[in-house]
Amino acid sequence: MKKTGLARHLSGLLALLASLAMVASTGACGPALGKGEHSPSAPQSRATSTAPAEVPGRVAIFTPSDGITLSQHTPINKWAALVPEIKAALIKEHLSGKRIDTYTSGNLEDQSKELQDYVVNSLAERKAGKTSAPTTLVVAPMTSPDSITRQYGDYISKSLVADAKDKARARLVSSLRLAAGAGMHVVLLANQVPGIQPDLFVQLSDARAIGQMQADKLASKLELDKVSKNNPCRIEILLPNRTAETSPSDASSADKEAEADQAEQDRQEERDAQSSFPAQAFAGIWQVLGPYFKDGRAVSPSGRLKADSTEKDWQAVAFDPGKDASATGKELATRLAMDDGAKTHTEVDGILAMNDFIVSGVVSELGDLGYRGSSADVNPEISISGIVGSMAGRQDLHRQRVPKPAQSPTPQNSAGSQAESSQATGKTQESTPSDDHTAWPIISGYGAYVDNIPQIVDGQQWMTGLEDRLGLAADIAKACVGLNSQGKVPAMDTIQTVNQDGKQVRRLSRPLVAVSASNLKAALIDTGYIKPADAGL
Repeated sequence: MKKTGLARHLSGLLALLASLAMVASTGACGPALGKGEHSPSAPQSRATSTAPAEVPGRVAIFTPSDGITLSQHTPINKWAALVPEIKAALIKEHLSGKRIDTYTSGNLEDQSKELQDYVVNSLAERKAGKTSAPTTLVVAPMTSPDSITRQYGDYISKSLVADAKDKARARLVSSLRLAAGAGMHVVLLANQVPGIQPDLFVQLSDARAIGQMQADKLASKLELDKVSKNNPCRIEILLPNRTAETSPSDASSADKEAEADQAEQDRQEERDAQSSFPAQAFAGIWQVLGPYFKDGRAVSPSGRLKADSTEKDWQAVAFDPGKDASATGKELATRLAMDDGAKTHTEVDGILAMNDFIVSGVVSELGDLGYRGSSADVNPEISISGIVGSMAGRQDLHRQRVPKPAQSPTPQNSAGSQAESSQATGKTQESTPSDDHTAWPIISGYGAYVDNIPQIVDGQQWMTGLEDRLGLAADIAKACVGLNSQGKVPAMDTIQTVNQDGKQVRRLSRPLVAVSASNLKAALIDTGYIKPADAGL
């Protein structure tokens, strides 16, 4: 009995020692788990499910309103589309949606008041100790674009004209200065404000960039570098421009003082004209196409541009597009009419139409004039079936060499097989037309009008263009979060430091997006800008 009791006592003692050893062993393993190993029994959900911490600060976005648009015959570059994309990008950067405020205004008077109220209220809350959150203001200053500028969309960059007598402008400037002086950050979209140096300026579409992009793509498409002056490409430029209003003459202005004033006024009008949207757009075009016209590799079917033309000759190709497509149709018919009064019209390889509103008039008139074919004749693999196949992932779209038309003014075979042969051999051949129709030219535009997209699919319009909205929204969001968190604009490939009026300004910009049948799905549909049904697919 004693032996059994002793055994039980020893057994209990051994069990107690073993338990103590296990506790000690577990304690010794604690630090090792912190080096990357996970205890099987420890819950891991905390490490994997914890959401990223919200970033500090607030962002307030002030933009013009788009107004009511019932038609699809408008550009898709609209403030109403960009603002939600900026807000979504801010939330993706972990800024709470409750800390994002958006304001839209129909005029500068309302915008300046809303901005002033926001700044004053924010400063009052800070003084009362209700908030100390850093704040970034994203402001697209309201301007008054004319009917021509609106054809390109809402994002056309333009400086806000300084006018001390204008209370709305003065209020906007004073509100931005008050905000900056109180430590708020300022991001300006599209339009600069005199006297304000923002933390970041977002450069959006400007006339020169729009003109240059279309000229670049047209030159590449027509392979102007390979063209001979003995067989030049025929390029027509349609430059929409609002007709200047003239005031009636005043008989009392005959004296010398009035004449001097009139002369100065004329000089100012000339300076204004050269800085106007059409003039700047043509400057961008001529930077690319000018050398080809100068050496004879490009010619104007209408004869309005010549080898000695300069960027100051923009008015030679300018016209008033009116309010519908009929004005563009009449202008194009006049330019392409044959001098001999024949029913046929002159051949044209490319038409730079500037925006999709003008393209609509061009496409309609070309059909009425008897031009036939499409850009699919230049890129044979791009067709409706090819685009549908690409969207289904069955094949990619590829560009073919441009068939060079023969030098003869006779209508060409739209298939372009003989022209391809002559281009390959370097010899000029006359093509034998299969009918009396002249081949359809390459047509460029801008704005990505929804009702124009089917024309790109079927090849009537070759290309359009728009802003990289999603890319811009993402960059703006990163910049705002960086300003609130670190007090400065973060380094990004799309941001550069530029000299502006003697001051260093951080500027954000992205290249314009050119859209043709080959990238329509990736550029417009995959991004969610339009639906497949909008493209007629």
